[in-house]
Order: sequence, then C-alpha cells, then structure tokens
Amino acid sequence: MIELQTQSPDITLVAPNVERDAPLAVAWLEGDIGRSTLKLMGNDDAHNKPSTLDEEKERVQSFIDAKDQLTWMIRLQDKVVGTVWVNLTATEYLPGPSVHIMIGDPEARGHGVGGNTINAVIDYLRQTNQYDALYSRHLTSNEPAGKLLADSGFEQLNQPYNDHSHLTWQNVSRSLV
Repeated sequence: MIELQTQSPDITLVAPNVERDAPLAVAWLEGDIGRSTLKLMGNDDAHNKPSTLDEEKERVQSFIDAKDQLTWMIRLQDKVVGTVWVNLTATEYLPGPSVHIMIGDPEARGHGVGGNTINAVIDYLRQTNQYDALYSRHLTSNEPAGKLLADSGFEQLNQPYNDHSHLTWQNVSRSLV
C-alpha cells in the first residue's frame, strides 16, 4: 500500500500493520467513547460492543488482504488515530468506489484530520484515472460527518433512507473528473 501525504505535514496515510493497529482499535472501541464512536458509524445496539484483540487482528489482516478495498491508517504526527478505507466495488447501499473514515482517537477529532484524509484519498483516486465519481454515506444524525463530506465536495444523492438497523442514512457523491 502506497503511503499518502495530506495537505497537512502532520497527517499521513500509512499501510495497516496488525501488531501496531489491532491494540489501538481495541482501545478506540472500549468504554463509553467506543460506544459513541460505533453509534456515529451506524452500529445499532446489537452491534455496538467492545472488540477483542483477536477480532481486531483479524480485521486489520483482512484490510491488508482485501483485493476490492484500499485501506490506510491515519497517522497524526507519530500517532495512528484512525483509519480510512475505500470499497472499490459496489456494496448493498453504495456504488463503488465508496470512502469511509473512522477517527478512533477522540482527541484527534475536530482538528482537520478527517478533511485532510478524505481530500488525500480523493486526490489519489483522481490520479488513477479509473473512476468518474466517489460515493459515501453518513447517518443523518451525524452532523459532523455530513459537514466533513460536504466540505470535501460531496453532494446529497437521492433521499435519506433506513437500512436493516432502522437507522437513517444519507448517500452522497462527488465527481472525480
């Protein structure tokens, strides 16, 4: 996985590493802050639970092995604070490619990490000349995610909808040409 530099010299997107990233993910998903993070990402109560080290090792390895997904860890200065991934093929709710981001470390939120990360991914996908558009989605109740995507040029695509968990989502898209 190629390393991506963002517009900020403090934020770099790096390849996932099982030994480094799995323990971080466990920490991000524990306690009340972890419940809040997962809720903002659209996990309903049935799927909003702490993760184990073995589960996270398996998840990070799946990022590394995936042929239909690009995944980077977000490094702020010398600390990994989140992850961003691009599903290259369509999923149940979105055409491909679709970008998704999680700032796992709450101290990194609200400091431009998300915007710099999304924009670096947009630039990378533009350079590949393989895609005309990029898609994403966010919970309608997650106003910071909606603002992040709007600030990066995404526009509302169709009307909000409910998924299997009865949460209300808004799909968005932006041109890459």
